[in-house]
Amino acid sequence: MDNKIILGTTLYSFTNEWVQRAYTLEQLVEKVAQLKLGKAVEIVGFQSIRSFPDVTDEFAAHFRALLQKHDLMPSCLGANYDIGRHRDRLMTNDEAITYLERQIVSAQKLGFPVLRIQAFIDPQGFEKIAPIAEKAKVHVACELHSPLSVDHPEVIKLRKCFDRVASPYIGFIPDFSCTMTTPPHSFWENLRVMNASEELIEGAKQVWLSNKPNPEKYTELAALGQQFNANETILGQLNTSMTMFGHMEVEKWAEILPYARHIHGKFYEVDDSAREPSIPYPEIMTLLKKAGFAGTISAEWEGHAFTPKPIGIQQVQAWHNMCNNLLAN
Repeated sequence: MDNKIILGTTLYSFTNEWVQRAYTLEQLVEKVAQLKLGKAVEIVGFQSIRSFPDVTDEFAAHFRALLQKHDLMPSCLGANYDIGRHRDRLMTNDEAITYLERQIVSAQKLGFPVLRIQAFIDPQGFEKIAPIAEKAKVHVACELHSPLSVDHPEVIKLRKCFDRVASPYIGFIPDFSCTMTTPPHSFWENLRVMNASEELIEGAKQVWLSNKPNPEKYTELAALGQQFNANETILGQLNTSMTMFGHMEVEKWAEILPYARHIHGKFYEVDDSAREPSIPYPEIMTLLKKAGFAGTISAEWEGHAFTPKPIGIQQVQAWHNMCNNLLAN
């Protein structure tokens, strides 16, 4: 295996197990170690830590000791640059930066080298964040998630900002959802459970495959929904497919890797043939190796969006087997 790439797991993959109270945080970390789903561990602050965005010294010491006990390393802490926390107004830029700074402090205390935020932060915000991140020695990176791509106007603005500021402590976390060949099988199966007709599903597949702008796709989906008597819930799910599952070409990853501080190995299913049918993993992994990417990749199973079954652990095991084989070849 290319030893520059460190595979790991985000505990977000075990959302079904977590909400069904099958495991505690400590038990999930232990499971990751037992099944060799590390070495790198990622968590979402607001999912795993009750006191987040702040953490106590006691919890920080406990968490660090927990990872050390199981010979694991922290990779990325999921944060939230949430400007809509007040009922009556949006947060000001200064308030949002202060709120984010609390989460940077928490990442530092917990030992996470990377803090993940959403991609809608503006370049001016990143310019203010950079010196805070540098002082804390915590990389603050926004997630490059579908429907964004490297040539999206908002992404281009951030790339120019990163070039201008020239700080290694700000950047992107690319997500494999940007590069998909089809929405996952579980997405369409979920629509069938909701009584969507096969004609509607086939029509929606063709809309997804087109390269038209999303507003045009939404119009086409609305027409399909009317034609095949889809209710609002089904139509909402179809619209979601246009934002959750991206079309970015594999080759475009080469442009974003210089800004990558961590990677989300998004997946929905590893099938019996040890493949992810909706994401071109062999091609992406080949590009990462060829480009000499040196960093962490988290297994991020998001199949829980379409099923309540507690199968995250089995799926993450299958992901690791698949990726280990791809990296070894």
